[in-house]
Amino acid sequence: MIPHTSISVVTGLPCPESGIWESMGNFKTTCPIMKGSKMPDYCGLKVKWRLLRSS
Repeated sequence: MIPHTSISVVTGLPCPESGIWESMGNFKTTCPIMKGSKMPDYCGLKVKWRLLRSS
């Protein structure tokens, strides 16, 4: 069995994998992001994103 590893990346970097991503922090949101796209900010702030589900 392979242990689960989470993928995370910050605003401004290229998305490493297409799927549904969740912002980490006090206020959370989810959004679909395509591989290679620039990771977005959230409410004008740099945030760390975590992959919830690959597509």
